[in-house]
Amino acid sequence: MGTWSTRIFDNDITMDIIGEYKILLGYGISPEETYEKIYAYFAKDFIGKDNKDDFWLGIALYQWKNGILIDEVKENALRCIDDEQYLERWKDSGEKVYQKRKKVLEEFKDKLLHEVNPRKKKFPKCPAYYREKTDWEIGDLIAYKITEKPYEGGYNNDIANKVSITEHKLFNKYFLLRVIDIEKRPVSQICPDLDYTSEARVMLYDWYGDKVPSPQLVKELDFIPFVGGVEEEVLDEFGKFLETPFYVQKLGSAVMLSKEPGGVAVCETTVLDNDSKFIDALPQLWLEHPFYYRRSPSQLNYILAQTYTEFDYKKEFCFFTDRQ
Repeated sequence: MGTWSTRIFDNDITMDIIGEYKILLGYGISPEETYEKIYAYFAKDFIGKDNKDDFWLGIALYQWKNGILIDEVKENALRCIDDEQYLERWKDSGEKVYQKRKKVLEEFKDKLLHEVNPRKKKFPKCPAYYREKTDWEIGDLIAYKITEKPYEGGYNNDIANKVSITEHKLFNKYFLLRVIDIEKRPVSQICPDLDYTSEARVMLYDWYGDKVPSPQLVKELDFIPFVGGVEEEVLDEFGKFLETPFYVQKLGSAVMLSKEPGGVAVCETTVLDNDSKFIDALPQLWLEHPFYYRRSPSQLNYILAQTYTEFDYKKEFCFFTDRQ
């Protein structure tokens, strides 16, 4: 279990539970049914064990904040707060941490006993990225154009400066992406049939230019793997440096990909055609980068710049990868 402060919500158990709470309530499931589903899914891992306190306290605080506190949850939370053995375990982290946790629990107990919040009439939808679905299909050929203006300043890092030079070279250039798979994931682990999010797995053709190429040229192109770097050097079981920094990229919808949250346009995408053969006869795939996750639309532009920047990987950049 990961705990990063003395606050009730600040541990992995509670964050997992609250995440599911927000999803289910946001999809219109009643607070009562949501609690039943969460209890049925999570309780077996916590009830009767040392971490049962985090389970009950996290649920109680969330329910209390939203005016949906159930008597059963309240009683179990109060029982945990009054459990001296539970609080005693916090002494292992030092007297200062122990006293902070003790104060947090005392304040929460007072709220449970004396304060009642009004029940929310409507719960907000879960974040858009939970529900994002790609609008591309397997076999789609995507013309991708970088429209994000590169940073004009310099960096205190030779690698970053090399990538920056490439970013300027690639500004307003077209790239060609081929959708080779669609990955779907349920928005909720508890209710997997509730809804899903999807991303397109795309491969990059070894080409970029000022204009979209002819269909004939596309047929003659080979794929080139995306290159992405991480901050640590990784060795295999024999102590050999893993020097093949290649992986497949995952993208969400074209609409959400094209702009940063603030509305700044970073790219243009156009579906040129669809080749159905990619459904039945996929090309050789590279593994998805194990440390990759999509932080923002601009990330793909930076990855393209890394891909087309010439690196001496062993000396300049540390990568982690493996072939499928």
